[in-house]
Amino acid sequence: MLKDHNTENDQPLSGADVAMQPASYYSEQVQAEEFDRIFSRGWVFVGFAEQVAEPGQFITVEIAGTSVVVQNFAGEVRALHNVCSHRFARIQQEPCGNRSLTCPYHGWTYNKDGLPFVPGNAKFFQLSDEQRAARSLRRFELQACGRFLFVRLEPGGPTLEQHLGDYAAILRHLSDIFVDKIDDHREPWAANWKFGVESVLEVYHVTMVHPETFKNFVQPRWEINVEGHRNDGTAYLSETSAKWWSGVTRRLQLKPSEQLTNYDHFFIFPNLAIGLTQGNLMSVQTYLPTGPETCELHYRILMSASDLAPGKQAAVRQAVLSNVTEFNRAILREDREIIEQVQKGNRQMTMPPLHGSNEARIHQFHRHWHRWMQAAPVLTRADQ
Repeated sequence: MLKDHNTENDQPLSGADVAMQPASYYSEQVQAEEFDRIFSRGWVFVGFAEQVAEPGQFITVEIAGTSVVVQNFAGEVRALHNVCSHRFARIQQEPCGNRSLTCPYHGWTYNKDGLPFVPGNAKFFQLSDEQRAARSLRRFELQACGRFLFVRLEPGGPTLEQHLGDYAAILRHLSDIFVDKIDDHREPWAANWKFGVESVLEVYHVTMVHPETFKNFVQPRWEINVEGHRNDGTAYLSETSAKWWSGVTRRLQLKPSEQLTNYDHFFIFPNLAIGLTQGNLMSVQTYLPTGPETCELHYRILMSASDLAPGKQAAVRQAVLSNVTEFNRAILREDREIIEQVQKGNRQMTMPPLHGSNEARIHQFHRHWHRWMQAAPVLTRADQ
């Protein structure tokens, strides 16, 4: 299903003014505006609820140049600024872990409200309660949809449910199905975050970039939906892939999604991409900007639950996990190599890119980017 543009003659999409100019992928000013208008005011996916399910557990993420810690305080999960208000060290310095919110520099420790306990306060600082409160960590909005956790730096605007629209029900469904994490990896890309996003929004490049990997994984068919706020696509597994996954499902007694049985791909603005394989495997990818021409890819691979008793079919399971992990990393490595070359070529261009009808998902991504960059601080659901 290809919507929102003319598909009869496979003509390039109209609205060339919507396509981003080359400078949008390397300008420091553009990145500053993205930090302010998109990544500070919008909901950004940061992780899964099980990562902070126990007291003391935390995850960290960099959003719009701001270090954020999501931490469990005796069963209550909060999102706070991850910089000590004493002399500005990062408080939690690992991507995830379990420890109190204690600065490793001088031992200032913060509670769920961001209020510091100051070692030696009476002797060295004599801070009153009001003065300590003035040194509290900034708190950020944190909301969950199923097991998916999202943070917003600036208050106000649509709720997470409004931002997600139809995808809220999908995320809740995925939360019930995909419970077995088999890979979690971060890697730097020498490319603007938007090029990273675009690498997953079309399959036009598959024949050239993935001739031995993804090309053989699916049939040469791709149905896309860019109606309203939606930006998703469906491909159909090749006969070999479908047969392999059917065997895996049977041997490992997996409990797949009955709604999503092909290769289904969803994109949630600004930077969350979710790929699903035969209802049994989920890839969750985010592209976070780290500089005008750099980003960090963070991906997680999860599998559906199994009815097998622990230890049963251990060798088969390990073989499947190794196969899936290497296959996914190979595809992303191929994407990174070509996208880093695109970043270099982009520097030499003055005209915007041209989007064919088979690149409508990128076209919609560009439209949404423009709307957010031009929008007033509070966006309505229609603006999404």
